[in-house]
Amino acid sequence: MVSVFGEGSAIRRQSFPGVKTAMARLAAMLALVGLAACQPAAPDQGTASGVVRRALHEGEVVVYGNTDVAGPVVAGFERRFPRVKVRYRELTATAIQDAIVSEAATGRPVADLAWSSSMDIQVKLVNDGYAQAYRSPGAARLPRWAVWRDAGFGITAEPIGFAYNRRLLSPAEAPKSHADLLRAIRENPERWRGKIAMYDPAASGVGFMYMSADIQVYPDAWTLMGEIGRTRPGLYVPGGAILGRVSSGQHLLAYNMNSSYAAAWASRDPEIGYVTPSDYHFTISRIAFITRSAPHPNAARLFLDYLLSEEGQEKLREGRLTPILAAPTGPQPAGGRPIRVGPALLANLDQARRARLLAQWRAGLSPEAR
Repeated sequence: MVSVFGEGSAIRRQSFPGVKTAMARLAAMLALVGLAACQPAAPDQGTASGVVRRALHEGEVVVYGNTDVAGPVVAGFERRFPRVKVRYRELTATAIQDAIVSEAATGRPVADLAWSSSMDIQVKLVNDGYAQAYRSPGAARLPRWAVWRDAGFGITAEPIGFAYNRRLLSPAEAPKSHADLLRAIRENPERWRGKIAMYDPAASGVGFMYMSADIQVYPDAWTLMGEIGRTRPGLYVPGGAILGRVSSGQHLLAYNMNSSYAAAWASRDPEIGYVTPSDYHFTISRIAFITRSAPHPNAARLFLDYLLSEEGQEKLREGRLTPILAAPTGPQPAGGRPIRVGPALLANLDQARRARLLAQWRAGLSPEAR
């Protein structure tokens, strides 16, 4: 070992036996301090120290998301990593798609991470090369259906069911399954006329995904779609408009509504009730990916890892989202069918298939609703 006082000086090494030990201890201590400064503060996050160090240098991360309940996640991340500012921009799923494609085409990227509940659009963006691969340490804990190509990561697991107005439709009257809803409309069509709200499958990416999933699973899906169509349903793009009109009493029931979104409304509005259908229900996941040309790629990796950490998942719960890593508590609804993160979702974006399904949907609408 080379002496700190000069090479080949045996006398000096012998004369100061404690110096070498003290210097070694000091060097080790400084190394540990430096390493600790680079480690993520969330114990289970596992982000590599080099990624953390570069993320702190980048200083910000730009996130495009289609949820308005991300506040606790953003606040928690910024408390954990105060040197990295989150610029969160709320957009619709299709607007996120347009922005990502446009930014890549112009060579002036803005977004670092895209996070959306429109699973098919997110998968298409990954498939078309707008995402970069990242082996997140948190991905090992995810179910297999929630990760694709080390690029698309399912962050939540949210049941899809029926929201309803508790003042105008008692819990006992609320349909408990798709079959119950079909039967209720047939038995009393006048009661349901104009009283069902849903995402417009022609204008909403999420709405089309839900309709497509129903058709693939439920044998009477087109029959139910036809009955709903004849009621002159309210058709919307943003979920807030749907729940706002259910709350006001304009509609009795919202068909295919995200449980997390309904829970967020119900926390402020006791008029909103929710049913997870007993015959089957889909579980959707908000997919996050790091954009191919992210200006702050390390900050994006840090944010993604935070989303998949225990603390990040708890912050999702505080925002009324259902974390994918949550331990189930209490009785769980039967019939859950997770929509896999992967290429099967690309069928929803096949234009010929889309045109065919929408034509069949419109054919079932009442003339007033077309």
